[in-house]
Amino acid sequence: MVAVPIPPTGPYAPSRKLSSGAEKSDAQDWTKYVAAGTLLAGGALMLAGNRRAGLVVAAAGTVLALMDEQPLVESWWKNLPGYLREAEGLIDKVEGYIEDASAQGHKIQSMLRR
Repeated sequence: MVAVPIPPTGPYAPSRKLSSGAEKSDAQDWTKYVAAGTLLAGGALMLAGNRRAGLVVAAAGTVLALMDEQPLVESWWKNLPGYLREAEGLIDKVEGYIEDASAQGHKIQSMLRR
C-alpha cells in the first residue's frame, strides 16, 4: 500500500506560491518591448530631423536592450582595451598611407609644374 501525502487546506494551511518563472519572464518581456519601442522612437525622431533627441532616445533604448545581456556587456568591457589597441594600430596604418599618398602627390605636382 502506498501513502500519498495530502496537503492541508483551509484557513490554517501554509500559503504556497507557484514559482513558474512567469513573473521574471513578464519583466524581461516588458523591458524588451520598451527597449524596442524606444529604439523605434529614436529612429523616427532622427528621420524627422531631430538628430539630438533621436540620438538620446536611441541611446536610452540601447541601454535598456543591453540590460538583459549583462554577461555579453561584461565580456565586451573586458575586451575593450584590446579592441582599442587594434583600432589605434589601424589608425596609425591609415595615417601612414595618407602621409605616403600626400608625399607622392607633392612629387607629382612638382613634376607637372616644371
